[in-house]
Amino acid sequence: MAKVRFEPSNFETTVTPGTAFVDVTDEHPQAEVPYSCRSASCGTCRVEVVKGAEAMLPAEDDELDVLEIFGNEPGVRLCCQLTLVQETEDVVLRVVDPV
Repeated sequence: MAKVRFEPSNFETTVTPGTAFVDVTDEHPQAEVPYSCRSASCGTCRVEVVKGAEAMLPAEDDELDVLEIFGNEPGVRLCCQLTLVQETEDVVLRVVDPV
């Protein structure tokens, strides 16, 4: 299990391994992560993984292609593609301002 905080909303919840973050944000709109496509093609849901990146699945080619368009900022991922795969103490995700 992991405690997850979304910034700048400061919404916190707990997540178990195997959970997709898109499902978490669907259940908890107060996390305030914006979405358009939900399929790694638009970049709307970019988040900086401030803490807990080691507990996530690595980015696949589709996600990396979209992130490249936005400049491959360090630590930035698409929230729609994030899945927690191992227990960790804390995860912090900061929503990236739209370009």
